[in-house]
Amino acid sequence: MRTIFQYRLFLLFSFTFFIFIVTRGQSFVDINAGLQGISNSSVAWGDYDNDMDMDVLISGEISGGAAITKLYNNDQGTFNEVVSDFVGLRNGSVQWGDYDNDGDLDILATGDNSEGSTFIYKNENNEFIDINPGIEYFGDYSSAYWGDYDNDGDLDVFITGGWNSKLYRNDGQDNFVDSENEFMALSSSRASWGDYDNDRDMDLLVTGDTGGGMKLYCYKNTDGVFEEIEFANMGLASGSVEWGDYDSDGDLDILIMGFDDYIEPKANIFRNDGNHIFHNIYSGLPPVTLGTASWGDVDNDGDLDVLITGKLAGCGVFASSIHKNMGNDIFNDISAGLESAERSAAAWSDFDNDTDLDLILTGSNYSGSKFTNIYRNDMSLPNIMPIAPDNLSFGFNDNEVILSWDPGYDAQTPENGLSYNIRIGTSPQEYDNMSPMSHIENGFRKINAFGNVGQSTSWKINELEPGITYYWSVQTIDNTFQASEFSDEQSFYLTYTEINKNFYDEPHVTFHPNPAKNHIYFKTPGVVVNSISAEIYSLTGEKIKPLQVMDTERINISELKKGVYLVRTNLNGNQYTERLIVK
Repeated sequence: MRTIFQYRLFLLFSFTFFIFIVTRGQSFVDINAGLQGISNSSVAWGDYDNDMDMDVLISGEISGGAAITKLYNNDQGTFNEVVSDFVGLRNGSVQWGDYDNDGDLDILATGDNSEGSTFIYKNENNEFIDINPGIEYFGDYSSAYWGDYDNDGDLDVFITGGWNSKLYRNDGQDNFVDSENEFMALSSSRASWGDYDNDRDMDLLVTGDTGGGMKLYCYKNTDGVFEEIEFANMGLASGSVEWGDYDSDGDLDILIMGFDDYIEPKANIFRNDGNHIFHNIYSGLPPVTLGTASWGDVDNDGDLDVLITGKLAGCGVFASSIHKNMGNDIFNDISAGLESAERSAAAWSDFDNDTDLDLILTGSNYSGSKFTNIYRNDMSLPNIMPIAPDNLSFGFNDNEVILSWDPGYDAQTPENGLSYNIRIGTSPQEYDNMSPMSHIENGFRKINAFGNVGQSTSWKINELEPGITYYWSVQTIDNTFQASEFSDEQSFYLTYTEINKNFYDEPHVTFHPNPAKNHIYFKTPGVVVNSISAEIYSLTGEKIKPLQVMDTERINISELKKGVYLVRTNLNGNQYTERLIVK
């Protein structure tokens, strides 16, 4: 393992190398990969065959109007089409994710298609099987996203578009169930998962057309229940939105582009100043729509730069450019020489494993021709892998296991800008409870993304089965999405008393269902009582509702707003407190 002293020597070398690169000139080179040209498109990089290089999945409309979905295998920088039975998609999205925690990448896909379906393709030995998940069809201009909203270690699905938005809970065995959370129905919409308030769960950012204007909503996640927060005058449609910490201060900022209420293109960066307050930094990005804007550290200097593509205001005016983060909220175009495009998509990836970010770009150019180009990054100073976290520890909080660690280290990315990636399994080096989408033996990432727990140095895990020893480790992710090796593995044994000692040591009071919507029932296993005294409190300690109920009596809670409450009961002089989730 490299020492911090060696990192500092490396930085001195890197600075000298960077001066050489600047004087020689900077460039992105089209490798002429020979991929099918598409527009109205979506692209996603991922190591689906576990050979430690990035393959690429594309979907969109080809010349003549047909829709396609194609997978290209990366063979040392040469891309070969993989024979598949994917249904063709346009005006949608494709995304990799290991939803079944088996170590290989599966596919989530939505958009306009001949089958009228939303698809999850399960990877079985590099063959893809449509599991027919029973998720609604969202149609044209929809997008879908993997994300573990309930902290149980498996990936759930959020889809928005087609005047609809829904969250589906992964219940295992290829079963996805409507979570019954309510979200704004939107069209031409996009979303992004991220823990913007650093409370150890994933919040959701959603932007799009409400039919009454373009709106941006943040859905703050508290124990799987979402509180809607509208970010006034920030919404755009027919573009993209992403969380990312461009100023490396430890909280997530917003990159957004698309049409505003006046059908004018816009592209903005909003700085997170805490307490749900975001300020427009007026970054000077080209105002575009019908395309993509994405964070990534293109020059390996440790901070997030911006890749952007799409249509400018006016007829037939397009742009594709990379903007270097200069600090102090300034972003400068580096003149990368990318082909300008509309109805375009772009994504970062280190396809040649030389530790800098290359990219794929699709769309329609000035002549109306559809293209798909892969560009090799020849401008960056070298990158060195981050150092893994250490001092891993664990604890218990009611029904949750809390995992904690000391920050990792990286020679370029500031400590507060790093993200982290957890694996959890029921045997050493396994990940059947939480997949990191990385190679365990060396940490190589199978997707280009921030870590699965964001920038936090602790995380909470729910619904682990008691009576089992769990093994876990963490890796550090820098802003080029390069990863450290995994930390030394730790383990913990989860006993029933650690889950909730009151429930197994003595007679107790409980209630069901939980989460609940309109009513709950109280019960007292192991003891018969005539009456139960209970009180419902807010999380701030305000008494909401006193109760005096009979065992198994139905209690109406329909007047409670969606959120999390505390229910305090008394039995034989003993008090019991449980969280109640109202959905």
